[in-house]
Amino acid sequence: MEAITEPDGITTTALLNCLRREVAEPGPAGTLRLPRTGVVLRVREGRWPSDPEVFAGTWRPVPWHELAALVGDELGDPPAGFLDEVAGSRSAIAAVLAARPAPPADLYQRSEQALVAGHRYHPAPKGRGGVPAARWLPYAPEVHARFSLARLEGEFVDDGEVPLPEGVLPAHPWQLALLGVEGAPSGHEVWPTSSVRTVYDPAADLFYKFSLDVRITNDVRRLWAHDLRWIPPLARLLRPVFADVAAAYPGTAFLLDRGYRTSPGHFEGLAVVVRDGIRQHTAPGATPVLAAGISEGFDGNPLDGLDSARALRWFRRYVEVVVPPVLHAFFAHGVVMECHLQNVVVGVDGAGTPVQAIFRDPEGMRLLPRHADLLSSVDGPGGSRGVSEAKGWERLQYCLVVNHLVEIAGAVLDRHPGLDVWAEAREVFLAYARDHGEQELLTSLLESPFVPAKANLLLRWTRAEGAASRYVDFPNPLDRNRALR
Repeated sequence: MEAITEPDGITTTALLNCLRREVAEPGPAGTLRLPRTGVVLRVREGRWPSDPEVFAGTWRPVPWHELAALVGDELGDPPAGFLDEVAGSRSAIAAVLAARPAPPADLYQRSEQALVAGHRYHPAPKGRGGVPAARWLPYAPEVHARFSLARLEGEFVDDGEVPLPEGVLPAHPWQLALLGVEGAPSGHEVWPTSSVRTVYDPAADLFYKFSLDVRITNDVRRLWAHDLRWIPPLARLLRPVFADVAAAYPGTAFLLDRGYRTSPGHFEGLAVVVRDGIRQHTAPGATPVLAAGISEGFDGNPLDGLDSARALRWFRRYVEVVVPPVLHAFFAHGVVMECHLQNVVVGVDGAGTPVQAIFRDPEGMRLLPRHADLLSSVDGPGGSRGVSEAKGWERLQYCLVVNHLVEIAGAVLDRHPGLDVWAEAREVFLAYARDHGEQELLTSLLESPFVPAKANLLLRWTRAEGAASRYVDFPNPLDRNRALR
């Protein structure tokens, strides 16, 4: 069953997650102390903290809007519009829950469109830029939307391999309305994925990623020119990398961004990136399921109905299909995959057992210094695509361990408390180290008390750009010494 509560509870949990991870000092019996103001909160513990109370002589409940104000008091100098963003996110969640119909028959679509709560570690996880719900609900994945794309005709700019009919530019109806541009209905029905602005075309088995001039969580979702121009050279680099990783780990698949098409008059605003579809990469007999959907919950979740022993085997197999390809891309090819929950689709067999990992959205990948020639020719001075090995490893630990495996493990442990899932995960990391001689970084990971976690609340406070990163220490579940402390 889907783990959906109500708008106030979802909003409160997101704020508590941010405070617990980035700001608060943990205390006894589920208490959190805010160090600057000295405020003490008591929360209902669990995978998702809830029901906060504040101590002022006696304990009293704290509603979501008061909790948001406490965040502002604690951090000081709130960014403009912060409280409005939290309120807007809460309103969006309410609108989604009120409009949400019965789930679709297709299991993959169900998993993509399961994220009613959004990013669980962001203070405004369902922000829609203050746009009234009536304008975005027809295109919202959370309400299982299906809609027709608009169609523009004329002379367009292509870069890369763009498998679209000549002289035709598909367009997102919401973006056309935002830009004030007219387009003809195409009659071509698509449905939105978890990322909102990326849609799946079942007939063509292609994904289309559009610009959307709306602030969603931490960024305005426009396809910026410097990102678009990076797509074709990155695809040329990644094709042989992906082929080698798939050869080393059969069944592993990658959805490549083939190229983009846009209008010269609205280069960024009307751009569309064309990505490989899911069916062509799914193993025979397997069903694709979004990792974020498994974490959040949906009808048909492969974790549902497993007993403890089967759940432990399921988790081990999950880690075996997801982790080694990511490590191999990093160590063998200097590619830092952005393997967070919304970028990984897992193929499961008829019993729900993971049999393959399918990785997508290469736009967010980073390259280690061995790719200096490409970086200097395409990324340019001050570009963000290249990272040092240390920064790349930091980013990978966050995406793979904190953002991904911690959440999948949390879904397992929610159903079966007490399972030693992390011993299983450690064995997979150790096996890769033994097989490939990559000992130093992996040994350090397995002996470190902390791993980096992205600080979305603090990033908002520094008015950082959407692609910026800031990390805080997170207790490392892979630390083999953890149980001894």
